[in-house]
Amino acid sequence: MKPAALFQLLLWLLLALPGLAQASPPIQYRCAPGVSAWQPLPTDGKLHLLETDHDLQRVCQIRAYLPASSPAPLWLTVRSVPQSTVSSEPAGPNRHVAPQIWRSARSAALALYPGEWAQARLDMHLPIGSTVHISMEPPADMLAQESRDAQIRSALLTLLFAMGLVSGMFAYALRDTTTGWYTALTLMLALLWSLLSGHAISPTGLAISHPQLSQALLLGSYGLALFTGLRFSLGFTNLQQHAPRLARYLRGLGWLVLGYTLMGLVPALAAWVVQYYNLVALVTMLAMLVPGLVALRAGDFRGGGFYLAGWSPIVLIWCGVLLLRIDLLAGYPAWLGQLSHGLQAVGLLPDWIDTAHARQAAFLLQAVIFSLALADRAARLRHSRERATMTDRTTGLANRSSFLLEGDQLLAQDNQRARTLVLFDIAGFAAINETLGYDTGDRVLQETAERLRRKLGPNSPLARVGGNQFATLLDDGASAGSLQLLASTLTRQPLVVDEQQVDIRLRLAGALHPAHGNDIELLMRRAEIALGHAKQEKQHAQVYHGALERDLRFQLSLLSALRAAMAQNQLQLYLQPKVVSRTGLVTGAEVLLRWQHPTLGLVSPHDFLPYAEKTGLIVELTRWVLVESLKLAKHWQLQGEPLRLSLNLSAADLADPSLPAYVAEFLQHSKANPHLLTLEITESEVMRDPKLAISSMQALRTLGFQLALDDFGTGNSSLAYLQAMPVSEIKIDRSFVSNCRRNPQGATLIRAIVALSHTLGLKTIVEGVENEEEWHMVCDTGCDEVQGYLLSPPLPVPAFEEWLLLNQPYVVPERQTA
Repeated sequence: MKPAALFQLLLWLLLALPGLAQASPPIQYRCAPGVSAWQPLPTDGKLHLLETDHDLQRVCQIRAYLPASSPAPLWLTVRSVPQSTVSSEPAGPNRHVAPQIWRSARSAALALYPGEWAQARLDMHLPIGSTVHISMEPPADMLAQESRDAQIRSALLTLLFAMGLVSGMFAYALRDTTTGWYTALTLMLALLWSLLSGHAISPTGLAISHPQLSQALLLGSYGLALFTGLRFSLGFTNLQQHAPRLARYLRGLGWLVLGYTLMGLVPALAAWVVQYYNLVALVTMLAMLVPGLVALRAGDFRGGGFYLAGWSPIVLIWCGVLLLRIDLLAGYPAWLGQLSHGLQAVGLLPDWIDTAHARQAAFLLQAVIFSLALADRAARLRHSRERATMTDRTTGLANRSSFLLEGDQLLAQDNQRARTLVLFDIAGFAAINETLGYDTGDRVLQETAERLRRKLGPNSPLARVGGNQFATLLDDGASAGSLQLLASTLTRQPLVVDEQQVDIRLRLAGALHPAHGNDIELLMRRAEIALGHAKQEKQHAQVYHGALERDLRFQLSLLSALRAAMAQNQLQLYLQPKVVSRTGLVTGAEVLLRWQHPTLGLVSPHDFLPYAEKTGLIVELTRWVLVESLKLAKHWQLQGEPLRLSLNLSAADLADPSLPAYVAEFLQHSKANPHLLTLEITESEVMRDPKLAISSMQALRTLGFQLALDDFGTGNSSLAYLQAMPVSEIKIDRSFVSNCRRNPQGATLIRAIVALSHTLGLKTIVEGVENEEEWHMVCDTGCDEVQGYLLSPPLPVPAFEEWLLLNQPYVVPERQTA
């Protein structure tokens, strides 16, 4: 370039720049209806569009003039015009239409050449309030800014949708309702933001082609975002637990917001709903902060802090935008305007709040904070659930799983250190539940746990390992005596439950480490074996030893073989005769059960009957004995020997409602005579549940069986029950006979029982007579029949039949005279 030309250019710039600096480029606007005359654009270049402008069908026109002295063309840019169209039109008569050379989702630009006018027309298609930014700027600046804005918007939308999908998968995997509400909230916010930043000028945009559908989507996403936000707030802050009444109010507010949103879908109400929707949103968002404050007050500082930190950016930005635009809105309270002016005056309500970048930053910050909050909440919930699985709910102690884990860790620290695993069992706990109720039973467990905790101290792990059982691991060895002393110490004072004294008895059992095992599960199993033995023998304390387990294994092996024994004819009936005391006539026999094991030989009933009763197998055994006895009685009757047989029923038999029906069916098919069978029921079994026992006895008596009260005088029965029982015989226990030799008044007592029985019309049988002296003594009391080893021990059926041939009638021993 020549020096002269360069000088002229510099001179032109010096003359032109002062003029450009003195006056801004002329940009004017008018909006109809409303502002019909052209008005200069405010110096900040902002044109505010309200939601109500859509209902008024307001159209805005913007025109600008670029002086001829401008060194280069500029663009007339219109930004932040979502869901609207921007078109170019003539700026006046005989003026050409400025070319529209840029359009995007939120912006448009018209070419503006030096010395020419450009005019744009703005049409709203959705009720979206926005602050439109209008300026004349170089194309490069405008394109760079648009590129950055588009990238930020795309990144934000992608992030929101991705977080919504990921949180949805977590909600499904964890079955967590709160995470599900956050998923819905995130997706609604993403949909709302995509609508707010939608097409600006595309004629194929949804807002242009289907405006009513677009408005429904906008209102629906806005309302659902508020509704799901409220529901998320309730779950995340556990508001139902901290403040149930406030939780109900906020749930009601959520449904009101949803109902108000649905009203906006009605065309006749849409304008009214849109006008006040921002105020409804403001109230709802402020209400969303309350659960966080309640959580902080309740002591949940992490949950409440995360919640307030997550919601505050969006609430503050939304409230700030509403307050900045409050002067432009009609129908809102005047005090909101005064609040807005006051906050602006002190710098607490800056203009940058009403920018897209501020809203995008708020969305991003909320998403990041709540992602961290949900991750923290999931970790806390997992820890809480793990702790709950290791804790007993009723007492707050460790449960069995936790005790076994901690016990293994303690034993692993020193394998040779002497320790004792102790089990505590509350005796008669079922009776406490049945008598005082399950709530009282829970209180008894809690008070017992507290008493054990105080006695054992913090260094001994304590756990509830069963319904009424506790366990601990002591640091030294223990004996049965020391355990019994500990039990006595713990139960010396009764428990006080709801101002009521409850006496409890603790039964203790122990297993020693390392003598009885090197791992906690083995010690626990062996302590339970010892506890079972203590219960069986009615002891207060028992320390494990090897013989207990051997006995238990033997008994279990017998029980497993007992079912097969019934099918393989290993069980046998043994009979012990009964004779009339005055004449010696053999009237019948008592049926006793024996087991002829193929390898063990004759197994005593004391070795298998108690455990058969515990396992319920006694019911099947009783049915087998009953059927075989009826068959034998029928066989003897057909041979002309109508002997009466008697057999014992257990408590389980009396509690079996199907026993009478089973026997009745057998009688119908076998044609056996039930009158030849007497069912003996011990007095102690009757007194466990007199009403149930008498009811079962009456059902059996109806079938034709005779009933006898066995072991009379040992079960504390009352005369009232004796009168109500449908029995025909009373068997006087052997203990009365044996006392006669030591105490002369024993015979008097037997004589009184016999007299009472005869008065009631009952036959009396004295059992356990073992010598002639006892025979004459009981005969002198006036009893009807005698049974015992003096006559014969229990015999197998063939041996009994041979004995009967030789002893019918039985020769009554003569009384020896001095």
